[in-house]
Amino acid sequence: MQKTAKPKKTGRAADSVEKVYDAVKELAVEYRFKPGERVNEVELATKLGVSRTPVREALNRLARDGFMSFVPNRGFHARDITPEGVRELYELRAAIERAAFRLACERGTDAEIGETIAIWQNNSNLGPTTDWAAVAEADEAFHIAIVTLSKNGRMLNALEGVNSLIRFFRRIDLESNRRRSGTYDEHAAIIECLRRRDGDVGGELIERHITLSSAHAVDVTKEGLARIFFRRPD
Repeated sequence: MQKTAKPKKTGRAADSVEKVYDAVKELAVEYRFKPGERVNEVELATKLGVSRTPVREALNRLARDGFMSFVPNRGFHARDITPEGVRELYELRAAIERAAFRLACERGTDAEIGETIAIWQNNSNLGPTTDWAAVAEADEAFHIAIVTLSKNGRMLNALEGVNSLIRFFRRIDLESNRRRSGTYDEHAAIIECLRRRDGDVGGELIERHITLSSAHAVDVTKEGLARIFFRRPD
């Protein structure tokens, strides 16, 4: 029996989903939803002047990107976040990546280390005008590449789990040009340690790098929560 091909979205339909995605992402980034709040698809569609179909597709994409959470039979919810929860996730990430960096320096072959350096070099030209999502994806790929060199599958799985929970904050963090510039300089120093196979110094640098990102993410979270709870009603 032949499978029926799914119809491709028309340009207009794709544009509609993209616009809804951007609009709802902006609401999430601006903390227009309270933590854990259920997102009402009907109200959102009415507010944006579209049908529920592009809203549902946009919410699915936002959930994949870490801006929303989805619970089967309960729908989409705003991320349930606290400054303490953000800090704990970044502390876990720092512990994983520091240990993994030392193993990467011991276990990575010259060719593998060269490939990881090439990943960084290919993304090092992402300037202030580059889309923030592309910068965040490049940042995540860089860190995943280093942990992959550790050849410890459990560490890699643990980091990927943490990444799925902090993707929201990572993207907000890298929207700041100041943090983009700082991240580039910090990555350059980390890469130099990888080139020299200096696991101790590189491990310290990667932990400090993640701690700086954590501090910024916690500050942004506090500011966002303050906007939620002290905002005047619309």
